[in-house]
Amino acid sequence: MHVSDEGIMNRLLWAVIILVMAVGCSDVESPPLSVDNSHRQAPYSESDYYASSVGDNLTAGNTRFAIKSFKKLDELEVENTNIFFSPISLSIALTMAYNGAGGETYEAMKNTLEFQDMDLDEVNTQFLNLVRSLESFDDDVIIETANSAWIADYLQVRPDYIQRIVDYYLSEIHTVNFGAPETIDIINGWVEEQTNGRIEDLLVQIDPSTLMMLINALYFSGSWKYRFDESATESRPFHLPDGTVKDVLMMKDSGKDFRYYIHDDFTAARMPYGRDVISMYVFLPDRDYSVDEFISNLNWEEWDTWMNSFDDLENLIQWAFYEQHEFRLPKFQCTYSKKLNDLLISLGMGIAFLPWADFSGIVDGSMYIEYVKQKAFIDVNEQGTEAAAATVVVFLGEIGFTADRPFFFAIRDDRTGAILFMGKIVDPEYE
Repeated sequence: MHVSDEGIMNRLLWAVIILVMAVGCSDVESPPLSVDNSHRQAPYSESDYYASSVGDNLTAGNTRFAIKSFKKLDELEVENTNIFFSPISLSIALTMAYNGAGGETYEAMKNTLEFQDMDLDEVNTQFLNLVRSLESFDDDVIIETANSAWIADYLQVRPDYIQRIVDYYLSEIHTVNFGAPETIDIINGWVEEQTNGRIEDLLVQIDPSTLMMLINALYFSGSWKYRFDESATESRPFHLPDGTVKDVLMMKDSGKDFRYYIHDDFTAARMPYGRDVISMYVFLPDRDYSVDEFISNLNWEEWDTWMNSFDDLENLIQWAFYEQHEFRLPKFQCTYSKKLNDLLISLGMGIAFLPWADFSGIVDGSMYIEYVKQKAFIDVNEQGTEAAAATVVVFLGEIGFTADRPFFFAIRDDRTGAILFMGKIVDPEYE
């Protein structure tokens, strides 16, 4: 494909924005709770040590889950809607629930989360390494993640389940009265605090019969390694999918410090933050190839190829175009909130939402997921990016037996098997 200066990045028609942590991969067998001090010699060596301990299986599984989730989310969403979500926040929240699943529910969640090649201990160990790798890894990038379990004050949760989510997911444990009016403010306040005020009102209402909530909160604030000059930002046209054009604030740089990948159908740019181990990748489809076509053709095998194919600009285009090259990206903000039941059911874990789901690793008795919801925010400007997300998994169920809905009954002689009476009660009355 012949690529001019305009053909590389000045064709800002549509972009898919994805944040990717660059990590090395090697398998480990147990959480590195105690390690030697050799990895503490450099300012970020401890973070890099944990990043290098994240296994290939988890990296591949998380990538597959992220891509198939985004594709399905785009398919289910209203056409031409901005979408922004955090696959890692969703994965962490669901994996905490997965730790308590059994039987068919366990298998369905395992396949949906792409954990087929790992046992539960490996999944938990690798997630612990991943979470620890995000701690204090860059002076110019802040990533904070927090987990919490909110448990009905009368619910007896299995101690070994509590121990696992505390040990491997560093989860806080709270007991609450879900019927108390102040509970929703307490939980929303926790989410808001963990996301630096960016995620407000994750919960709109709480069913008093809720048994438990599992929540992951994720906050990101990163400064570009190569910042944009604010004085160069100007109003420029942006082409909407319906053919109309609107003016947007467009940031501008030479773009010569970024790395690029040129494909037959799109051009991609890698924009690093801080010390260059985390980046935003912007995929700009060609004018005759829509962003929805790009997303529908996404697959994790090609993703890995793309990630290893970025190169310096001077190696990709002619020198004359290199000298004239300009890079433009709009400033933008996006808040996106979505219940993800339909998404997860379509990916194969529908049984987890049914009353006969098996979460016997958490409690005795009936327990199932009522809904999974995520709310996310992003702000991209000349200085860098601020982003946040929170995911909640809400459980309902029955502990004991309460006939609080229509029921069938029979009176039977257990000696002979004779059924003496049968009945259906839809509206109980008693005089």
